[in-house]
Amino acid sequence: MTKDIDLKQFRDVRSKSLKIKLFGKHIQHSRSPLLQNYSFKKLGLDWKYELLDSEDIDLFKQFLNSEECAGAGVTMPNKVRMLPHVDLVDDGAKAVGAINTIYIRHDKVTNKKLFIGTNTDTIGIKNSFLFNASEVVEKSKQQERVGLVYGGGGACRSAVYALSVFLGCSKVYIINRFSEEVEAVKKEMIKGGFKGEIGHIETPAQAKQLANKPLLIVCTVPDFEPQTEQEKLARETLQVFIDHNEKGAVLEMCYHPNPETRLYKDFEKGHWKVISGIEAMLYQGLAQEVLWTGYTWDELPVKEVIEYVYQHVHD
Repeated sequence: MTKDIDLKQFRDVRSKSLKIKLFGKHIQHSRSPLLQNYSFKKLGLDWKYELLDSEDIDLFKQFLNSEECAGAGVTMPNKVRMLPHVDLVDDGAKAVGAINTIYIRHDKVTNKKLFIGTNTDTIGIKNSFLFNASEVVEKSKQQERVGLVYGGGGACRSAVYALSVFLGCSKVYIINRFSEEVEAVKKEMIKGGFKGEIGHIETPAQAKQLANKPLLIVCTVPDFEPQTEQEKLARETLQVFIDHNEKGAVLEMCYHPNPETRLYKDFEKGHWKVISGIEAMLYQGLAQEVLWTGYTWDELPVKEVIEYVYQHVHD
């Protein structure tokens, strides 16, 4: 597929009235429409970003195959379920084991429309650190520090991938209430081609014994007070790193309904550099736009979009 063919395709789609849809459940709180529709307007595109609150893959595929489709976003619980339903999945998304973006290209021989799955959540996490705590990232790389992820759910794998592949962590540890969930993350990511090393920290004692303390941490759990014994143990284990005398940067992925979550405030009290999950949402969404529209990062209205989203994210 030549660059000229790509440009021709993008000139064609930019001139049309098209739609992008986010496919997931319980997504009415999503701020992606706020981001995307404002950016499309600034780019002069007659495109609309809409929510498709559903788990019906056949319904979603009807949209993908329609003339109005310019691409799609995919969120829980459909990130894994959609893997077999695209034509290609890139290596990064295979290693994560989930896609959050579908973009369209055409076969250079047959001109057949191809639906390609990728994962820009990893880019959102990477850029959140690079644009907010670059000095911490550099120190972590130079000292070959480990990374840390708190939580073993849906966002954990993207965080592990970003910390390892993009941010240079020598190994990534996970704090999670259930060891079997950590083992599942390790097994499935390795099966998908992930080459990094993943470990599990289960107790405060193990956390204290870890000589190579993380400077980069990603929190991927909802904002709630720990209730069960396992949840309390996991939170106590995380506290060891919050209290450690060498501070770094933490990305708190949870930002709904309030970005200043319990963990956000606890890390702030511990004198860590705290990065809001709004940052990850912004940067993963802008990375999607590069794929959908063909505009480069430098051509996107990045500054204006970020300012607009922060002004209206709680409307």
